[in-house]
Amino acid sequence: MRRVSLGLLVLLCLSSSVVLAQEKPISAFYREIWTTREGLPHNQVNSIAQTPDGYLWLGTWEGLVRYNGLEFQLFDRSNTPALQDNAIRSLSVAADGAVLMGTSRGGVTVKRGDQWTTYSEKDGLAQDEILDAIQDRSRRLWVATENEGLSVLDHGKVKQYNIHNGLPSNVVFDLRETHDGDIWIATAGGLAVCSHDGKLRVMPSTSGLPDAPVFNLFETRAGQLLVGTERGVYRRVGNTDQFEMLSPLLPQDGAPSLAEDRSGNLWIGTVNNGLLRLSARGVDRFTSLRGLPNNRVPSLLVDREGSIWAGTNAGLLRLSDAPFSTWNRDQGLSDDYVRTVYEDHQGGIWIGTGRGLNLWRNNQVVASYTAENGLPSDSILSLLEARNGDLLVGTYTDGVLRMRDGKVLARYDAAHGLPASNQVRSLAETSDGSLWIGTNRGLVRLKNGKFKRFGISEGLPREFIISMHQARDGSLWVGTSNGAAHIIGEQVQALDMRPTNGAQDVFGFNEDADGTLWMATDRGLLRYRNGHLAGLGIHNGLPVDTLFAIVDDQLGSYWLTSNRGVLRIAKAEANAVLDGRHQRLEYDHFGEADGLVSAQCNGGSGPAAIRDQHGNIWVATARGAAFASPASLHAFRRPLPSVVLEQVLADGRPQSIGRVLSLPAGTTKLEFRYAAISFLMPRFLRYRQQLQGMDHNWVDRGNQRSVQYTNLKAGRYRFQVNVAAPGLGQNWSPQITTIQIEIQPQLWERPWVLVLAALASLLLLWALVRWRLFNLHQRATQLEQLVGQRTSDLQEHADRLRISDQEKSALLERLREQSEAFERMALEDALTGIGNRRSLDSQLDAAFERAVRGDRALCFALFDIDEFKLINDHYSHAAGDQALVAVAHALRDALGGAGVLARWGGEEFAVLFERVPLARAQEICNAMRLAVEALDCSAYAPGWQLTISGGVAAREDAARPEDLVARADALLYQAKQGGRNRVCS
Repeated sequence: MRRVSLGLLVLLCLSSSVVLAQEKPISAFYREIWTTREGLPHNQVNSIAQTPDGYLWLGTWEGLVRYNGLEFQLFDRSNTPALQDNAIRSLSVAADGAVLMGTSRGGVTVKRGDQWTTYSEKDGLAQDEILDAIQDRSRRLWVATENEGLSVLDHGKVKQYNIHNGLPSNVVFDLRETHDGDIWIATAGGLAVCSHDGKLRVMPSTSGLPDAPVFNLFETRAGQLLVGTERGVYRRVGNTDQFEMLSPLLPQDGAPSLAEDRSGNLWIGTVNNGLLRLSARGVDRFTSLRGLPNNRVPSLLVDREGSIWAGTNAGLLRLSDAPFSTWNRDQGLSDDYVRTVYEDHQGGIWIGTGRGLNLWRNNQVVASYTAENGLPSDSILSLLEARNGDLLVGTYTDGVLRMRDGKVLARYDAAHGLPASNQVRSLAETSDGSLWIGTNRGLVRLKNGKFKRFGISEGLPREFIISMHQARDGSLWVGTSNGAAHIIGEQVQALDMRPTNGAQDVFGFNEDADGTLWMATDRGLLRYRNGHLAGLGIHNGLPVDTLFAIVDDQLGSYWLTSNRGVLRIAKAEANAVLDGRHQRLEYDHFGEADGLVSAQCNGGSGPAAIRDQHGNIWVATARGAAFASPASLHAFRRPLPSVVLEQVLADGRPQSIGRVLSLPAGTTKLEFRYAAISFLMPRFLRYRQQLQGMDHNWVDRGNQRSVQYTNLKAGRYRFQVNVAAPGLGQNWSPQITTIQIEIQPQLWERPWVLVLAALASLLLLWALVRWRLFNLHQRATQLEQLVGQRTSDLQEHADRLRISDQEKSALLERLREQSEAFERMALEDALTGIGNRRSLDSQLDAAFERAVRGDRALCFALFDIDEFKLINDHYSHAAGDQALVAVAHALRDALGGAGVLARWGGEEFAVLFERVPLARAQEICNAMRLAVEALDCSAYAPGWQLTISGGVAAREDAARPEDLVARADALLYQAKQGGRNRVCS
């Protein structure tokens, strides 16, 4: 590679000394791509910015997009009236966190907090397309246009710069305020600068810049001004008006975007050459041939977590350096599917794939051997370097190949004396010179030119050999598909592991210095020490059952591979759990977000993972050979992000979020939506929250990012939320996001009103007592006079009272019966006799709350009679009523008590399934649909065939009962659109 220019070296050294560390090629970075399929409103991303709260902002032709790591939120003219145009050409972030948007037709829109402000012609801006807009440190607004030059809005005053007062061109592409307060202006006619005193200066033709448009301006952390032109990238020389080419290694192509990463490397987005990285080691290119969505890169950003974001004409790309790097076909491997990795005595890494053998050395693939260049078998299962330096290669169909300098010297297969299968999954060479060959039909020893086969009759627990390990004492351990065996001399001793976690398949071994043997099995990690076997499994905290390989990093940890990524556990921690000193195993979990292109590691062949002489851990995966440096993991340990309150709703109405939220009297429901803004680990984040005044303790919400409280009373509350990443070994963040809430009391709930009401009640009570005493005295006198008269009438009245009593009892019984009938009428559909919507609504709310509280299944289905109106039109409304009754009874009978049926309205019916999973609910709904289809309509609608369409949704798709009903209704509509007489879920 050619040497980098002295200017570039100075630039990079000023930026950071980290550049001297080993750099990965761009294609080895972890990458994610988003297009309209993943939620972008348009594939061309014109601009990218990040606000202090961590949100990523994207400018597209179809609106402004905010991204929190999990979902895109679109702002456009349909939901944001202040945004007068959907075409966002530029984005910038002011020092106060405001987002400035330059639009194609709608002027400049500024989002500051929850306030949106648009500046247009009425504010003095030209009616032209906005190519850039920035706010300087004096809070002046600078606006670059496509044809009308530059406008400066200075607190109500407007100043114009164009070709008539010194600007080299009216086409202004980009603006940049440098650390000294100068505003640099990139135009189609060259480069200009406006100093803080307002004087405009154009770079002369002798400045060293090419006679070409200037697209982009960028200032490095070291204060170096870089200029992206139509013919390459240039750097300013000191504080002069002289410029020089940044590096002769760069193509003379348009550079519309520039960015600087944490190591001081420069990233360049070009018009035709894709994405470039310029470092002290040279130029690395990343184009559409290697995974870039498109070779035109109009926007770049390095976010606060160190990820590189590239907006292209065909989608959005994120690149991030991660603990693991993966080598696959992008870097020259013959195939992505890697089964085994092995280091030879020269430090080269041999990589066996499903389509050939590769040698990796000095950060590149230096040799590949496949069937096309003479290798008898493409499918490589196992590798071993013999004592004489030969490479032994176990294949899937052709036995063992002995290779030297890339040539096959010998073959051991069924045609050449191998007394077993040609499928060789493991190889070992013991100290006596014996070569051990593990096949799927037994174990073979090659000694002194003679083969000997070991099988079940010789003591092996199973003849399917998966792994082997030569112990420190010279004996051989063999892993099979039904336990392990220990071979000492000619003796085979089987080790039954089934009593320990039920393990059978032994995929890998590792031996400690004290002779302790560790085994990776299909039921966790086993330890064999002093004749005793103990196991670590899911019940001890491991996230997976099946482990493929164990690698000791010599730094105090074991690395375990699995179908769901790589685990790292501390040796001392593993022994403490097995010895009963600790209960749960702590671990670090590495997956695709950590650089594994595929989290599916491979096992069943060997070795599937190794530690090389430099301390790197190599892992065979389904998408390449991945490696990580355990000693460098600390560089990737990033702090947890703080939680951002995205929205607070009071009784369903969005609230302006501040430190204190004051709500009107009568507010009873609050909903909080929040997110910790991270693009490296969004799916690993877990949340907990507490509403002080309601919750006594923290409530763990898992990965849910919203919570709702109902039946709130007036008073003061404090909502707090924070985040953890347990899968990455990070516990709850000490940073807690809080908001104070005060719900005002009703008038009658205020203390002084309560005191007055109490006094008034006492006075009224005293008056009532006085009146009552007086009244009783008067009544006593009258009663004395009437006692004699009434006594004689008592007997006569007694008889009549008995008769009246009987009549009242009969009347009460009739009233009770009428009350029950009215209650049934209120909850039943009068026509069909099944429940009505009112009855099901109350049951749905209660069932939804029970399902959320108990984390149980809950499904909701909606049915609609297909073309029901035609029955009324063609036969009569009476026929329609009969059809409704018939359908209701058919649905009820087919449901058979598995759920609650109700008439939802008109020709719609609904079913609530409690504790019924979605698959079972779908099956029942289809049975109900078939029951309706089988109805005979000849009695009231001759020749008519009744059918229904339905939609069934599960609670996992809904945060509230209304969302569940809406989802079922949408699925019902989908069934109608799909041709009727079907159920969608």
